Amino acid sequence: MEEREINNFLENFFKAAEENPSVVIEKKYGNFYVNIEGLSNPGLFIGKEGMVLRSLQYILNIYVHKEDRNFPMVMLDINGYKSRQIEMLKTIALNAALRAKRLKEPVFLKPMSASARKIIHMALQNYPNIWTHSTGKEPRRYVVVDLKK
Repeated sequence: MEEREINNFLENFFKAAEENPSVVIEKKYGNFYVNIEGLSNPGLFIGKEGMVLRSLQYILNIYVHKEDRNFPMVMLDINGYKSRQIEMLKTIALNAALRAKRLKEPVFLKPMSASARKIIHMALQNYPNIWTHSTGKEPRRYVVVDLKK
């Protein structure tokens, strides 16, 4: 499996949707990062809260791992949407940690997807005197940011 094959898969997919976007593939976030730009209606391929984008990423990863089980994960993005979301989640995590320290009580974040929760946990994993855990049941699972006891 090569980057060229990822590009061909995406070109065929978007050609079927009568789109001709540019596809940029690079190593980023420890994975292959694929950003798609130039769509006539990017919101259609992002979906509400990124649900369509996550589904497209899932399908792409099934394809690449069927061809090569050892291929790194592929992170699919459209117009930098996911990059902005990651930065926003890191900011939310940092603000929650600061709030927990200031108030000396747990901070409960709103329910979010498993991938969003993972970003919160990773953003705070080395933050001094703070620990995080997820609680609740899907789809209402959320992160708690608290002081280490």
